[in-house]
Amino acid sequence: MTDRATTREAELAEIRLQLEQERERLRHELMDLGPTASNGGRHDPSFHEHPTEHAGEMAEQERSMAIRKNLREMADQVDEALGRLQRGEYGRCRACSTEIAIERLRALPHATRCVPCKEAHRG
Repeated sequence: MTDRATTREAELAEIRLQLEQERERLRHELMDLGPTASNGGRHDPSFHEHPTEHAGEMAEQERSMAIRKNLREMADQVDEALGRLQRGEYGRCRACSTEIAIERLRALPHATRCVPCKEAHRG
């Protein structure tokens, strides 16, 4: 095995650890938000209550639901990256198949495209 391949493997091992730590952090954040209500977190006002009486509570629940959705999406990206690592597909651009720069992977471990392809995809 070449020195470059050995170095790349060591760098990917560090990124795997980073991804595993991120997955654990996200799991804890989701747990800290508490369980979700069966009605989507919404308060069911009685007939005599005015909707504005619960506006603050409803806004907080909607905010919590949005945070939970974002955390789940981030966790999915981390899980997908860990799956690619396990299958030996990690670190290759999905668009052009070139190796994604290790600096990019360190900064954004769930990246699926190299910088040129990501910029072209945005445009």
